Amino acid sequence: MDVLRDVAVILLAVETLILALVPLALVGGVVYAVYWLLRRENLPSWLKLLHAYLDLARGYVELLMALIIRPIVVVNSTLATVRGWLTGIAERRSR
Repeated sequence: MDVLRDVAVILLAVETLILALVPLALVGGVVYAVYWLLRRENLPSWLKLLHAYLDLARGYVELLMALIIRPIVVVNSTLATVRGWLTGIAERRSR
């Protein structure tokens, strides 16, 4: 009976391996197709246009984020400078 159990486990492992390879092959095919399409010379014209619009939108988003973040960075750098000055003054007084 131990031999039958071992054979059954081996058959189940082989079946699982085969069933796992099918989605893996499909995902690999999709990834390769997307990689192939992302090269500029392979893009259809409508995808090139979409890519250009997405690049434009990404540029606007980066510009907007820079405008939003700039005041926060200025305030933090000013606070760090003042904190450094105050720490230096406190160290000189403690001597």
